Amino acid sequence: MRVLAVLFAAVCLMSSTGARADVSAVLVEDLVDGNVIPAYRAFESKTAALSQAVDAACAQDALATETVKAVFAEAWIAWAGARHVVKGPVTYFDRQFRIEFWPDGRNRIERALNDLRVAGGEPEIAAAVVGVQGFPALERLIYEGEGANDCFIARPIAANLHGMAAEILIEWTEGDSPFRKALVSPGGGAGVYFSYSESLTALMTGAVASLEGILRLRLKRPLGEESGIVRPERAEAWRSGLSMDLIRADLATVADFYHGGAEEGEAPRGLDAALRDSGETDLADLMTKAFRVTRDTADKIDRPLREAVVDPALRPVLEELVTQVSALKALIIQKVGPALGIAGGFNALDGD
Repeated sequence: MRVLAVLFAAVCLMSSTGARADVSAVLVEDLVDGNVIPAYRAFESKTAALSQAVDAACAQDALATETVKAVFAEAWIAWAGARHVVKGPVTYFDRQFRIEFWPDGRNRIERALNDLRVAGGEPEIAAAVVGVQGFPALERLIYEGEGANDCFIARPIAANLHGMAAEILIEWTEGDSPFRKALVSPGGGAGVYFSYSESLTALMTGAVASLEGILRLRLKRPLGEESGIVRPERAEAWRSGLSMDLIRADLATVADFYHGGAEEGEAPRGLDAALRDSGETDLADLMTKAFRVTRDTADKIDRPLREAVVDPALRPVLEELVTQVSALKALIIQKVGPALGIAGGFNALDGD
């Protein structure tokens, strides 16, 4: 496996053709219409199913049914398919944090849920503290809660998740000034972006942030990279066992973003097409291979991250995954961005 690390390191030193592509309308449309909006449509659909399933289970004096667990997993994975978007409606009214308040290092969610139990009566979740509005709070109710006794909290949380998903989709696609228009028609009066380069920068910032989230939060925290102490319960979604599924969804989403939603065998779209059109064929081939190899490594981890981090046999695989995700992020920042004429400025780590 070290061979892959050496390969990635060597490729990070590769030179480009020197060409700089002009960011086109087609490229931005590929990313928005081929990846971002389909991701939000899936998120809206899956949270609708979640809300309906929770309502149905609670009507039968139950909550943690197999159906609820299944649709809960699908909804959270759908969110992982959309959380690489860090601009636009998802940022309005703190929706990102309301949908998924995590990490929760001070156990605020549990305290807030207990406060709601003590208060009684169906809470106005959208006006409640951020920690009880999203997936981590609902996960606790489903996997550790008091069953149907928690329905008076679980129902509004599920409904609130769907409400936010629906609002985000509407604000991207409908009305006089949908956020889609701000990106695909920069300078057209929306006053958010003034060039296709700015639109692309905003979109790629999210892709880089997603990879950074996998590295810093989802892998290194439970692996205890800084402390040297493995901490399984620092894995995301460890209660439901969805941690690796969410990482796989993150990787699949960024790969889909890179390819502009194109399926294997279809004509290149998105960043892949833009690189090839500008003569960066070697870099485009490398990116496609890097995504495939990294996702293959993630697929080798055949159990929830909470269990994987304490299995000595899987430690090398997890460390290889860290190396490969780090290389992917470096390639986007150091090679893909500059090849498309947006060197610097889209790195999520610099605060842009």
